[in-house]
Amino acid sequence: MQRVFYDFPTAFEMLKHYKPFLVCDGAFDFWNIELPCEYVRFSDFTPNPLIEDARKGAKILRKTKCDFIVAIGGGSSIDTAKSIKYYNHVDLPIMAVPTTSGTGSEATHFAVVYKDGMKESVADEKLLPDFVVLQSDVLKTLPVYQKKCTMLDALCQAIESWWSKRATTESIEYSEKAIKLIINNMKSYLNNEDDGNKNMLIASNYAGKAINITTTTAPHAMSYKLTSLYNLPHGHAVAICLPKVWKYMKNYDDIAKALGKQNSEEAVLFFEQLLRDLKILPPENVSTDDIDILVNSVNAKRLKNNPVRLDTRIIKNLYKKILEV
Repeated sequence: MQRVFYDFPTAFEMLKHYKPFLVCDGAFDFWNIELPCEYVRFSDFTPNPLIEDARKGAKILRKTKCDFIVAIGGGSSIDTAKSIKYYNHVDLPIMAVPTTSGTGSEATHFAVVYKDGMKESVADEKLLPDFVVLQSDVLKTLPVYQKKCTMLDALCQAIESWWSKRATTESIEYSEKAIKLIINNMKSYLNNEDDGNKNMLIASNYAGKAINITTTTAPHAMSYKLTSLYNLPHGHAVAICLPKVWKYMKNYDDIAKALGKQNSEEAVLFFEQLLRDLKILPPENVSTDDIDILVNSVNAKRLKNNPVRLDTRIIKNLYKKILEV
């Protein structure tokens, strides 16, 4: 059973009895976070973690004989920490401290690493962090664009989880809570207000819990190559995919109502206007040759949860609409 804390002192109290292996990126130095014990720091990983990074971390973890894993950062830090545990083959407790409100990695039992340039997922029930710290203060230093992208990632996760073939009563409940929290706190969050930051972290956690049950669908599957080809943040890439996919699929008025709209048509228009307002736009300088590259990149396995079948022809047409070419 995952335990959630909302402040550092209470959460970190337990670390006094351990020697933690701290997985964090360079941003950690700006948060003035202090662990109440001796620890080993590991920051030698890329923003899109490589399988080599995880294996290197696992080797250092074994060598230093740490007995607890603490991940502080965005999805890359948390995914790296979970991957290190996976490749270490030892069941150590994990504490995840998300510093962005979007990936939901602190609430899932899988992690993403890259192998030979391809996205690869590792999954195990033991990868679900045992402890989570939702400390909203860490969001205050995030650039506005990053806040937008991570918020949109959480919103897309919640929507996709709701319409997924694997949706359950529990996952839909998490999705609905996440969507309503995001919509109701968006303005406050983007204004960097305390309540907005706190509620967006909680919303992201709910979206992560939903995805932990269902995994993602077509918008995520179609976003990955957009990220690498155009150097777009993940949240930006998936957000420009989702309304085009939803418009093709139609229906899902229950999701629309959670967004405060009457039907799916209104919801799609709302989402597209939201992206324009946030200046989350398609990449520039797109070549028509890119379309085939994108189509061929879509992993068919990641489309299995999508409620409507998408073949190569449909995916190609969707990419043309997403990229406005």
